[in-house]
Amino acid sequence: MSMFDIKRSVWPRIGVKKRKLLLSGHLHSAATILTAAGAIFILSACQDDKSASDSHVRPVKAIVVHKVTGAITRTFSGAVRARVESKLGFRVPGKILERKVDIGDSVKAGQVIARLDDKDMMLNLNSAKANVAAAKSRFTVAATALNRAQFLFARGHTPKAVIDQRQLEFDAADSSLKAAQAQAQQAENTTKYATLTAPDSGIVSAVHAEAGQVVAAGTPVISLAETGAIEVALAVPEQDVTQLTIGAAVDLSLWADSSLKAKGRIREIAGQADPASRTYAVRVAIIDPPATIRLGMTASATLRLGKRPPRIIVPISAITQIDDDNVVYVADRKSFKVEPRKVTLAGLTDNGVKIASGLRPGDIVVTAGVQFLKPGKKVKLSEAVIKTASVQ
Repeated sequence: MSMFDIKRSVWPRIGVKKRKLLLSGHLHSAATILTAAGAIFILSACQDDKSASDSHVRPVKAIVVHKVTGAITRTFSGAVRARVESKLGFRVPGKILERKVDIGDSVKAGQVIARLDDKDMMLNLNSAKANVAAAKSRFTVAATALNRAQFLFARGHTPKAVIDQRQLEFDAADSSLKAAQAQAQQAENTTKYATLTAPDSGIVSAVHAEAGQVVAAGTPVISLAETGAIEVALAVPEQDVTQLTIGAAVDLSLWADSSLKAKGRIREIAGQADPASRTYAVRVAIIDPPATIRLGMTASATLRLGKRPPRIIVPISAITQIDDDNVVYVADRKSFKVEPRKVTLAGLTDNGVKIASGLRPGDIVVTAGVQFLKPGKKVKLSEAVIKTASVQ
């Protein structure tokens, strides 16, 4: 700005006496006076701007707070398993001659899984059959002798003692025959037990023994996951398991394909915690499982743990600090002036910050631009917020 411009803008603001002094030369220099006057003018203009800024109504984003409720949910990961999974083994001891299935094989009911070496079993069976034949011969002889003694006794040719003796021999032969037949049946069953078959259709989930291995009766050879009902096995901590009930609905999704959803219901809740993890086993039955689901897949199960108490939630952008206190700016319904209000926070949620105390339903809370606000500042609210506040 030139000296002429300063003089033209400042001159009307200088009083008559100062004008005379400037014109008469009593001051040191006209430039000094004009410079000082210019500074006074600039300061005056800044004060005017600041006053205008203070009176400016700042538009802000705001919400009308209210208490919200909803279901408390937690998501746990689990594995897809068959409802019935059995470890199959031979009912008799022996050496495994062959194993016909491997992990992942599908088997049908009655299909042969493995065989034992049954040579000794066949010898026992043959011996038992020979004992049955001998017992039958003794039984036949005893029965003939008893009939003959009864015939002679009826005609008075033999005493009663002979009848009693023949009857005793007959009863003994009959018992021996029945015992021999039972032993033969047991030997035959033992021979059949040398062949391990699948009780139901399913998938081999594990192999525990190999051909050539000598196993005891009951030693697992394979694990069979039966086809049909499948479910998700979960491990739920003790603070959450008390909120679960049998039959409660569960939302399921698969990690292999997040778009693949399914519905389920809680079928079983363990009565005792696992001693190592201190969690409870929960089984969720899958309703109408998708065709692409496979045993062993990882699934996410969303459980409903009841309803949370009513609470006020504000966006995190509404929170600021004054003197180390958490505050929000609340707008007055009539004057639209904001004042800071101290609040107590109760943790984060997916939607914002939970407010434990400091706010009431119906309060108008500024959610954006709080860093530009100060107590008593007038703000401009949207028509939607004003309308919502008027009906609270």
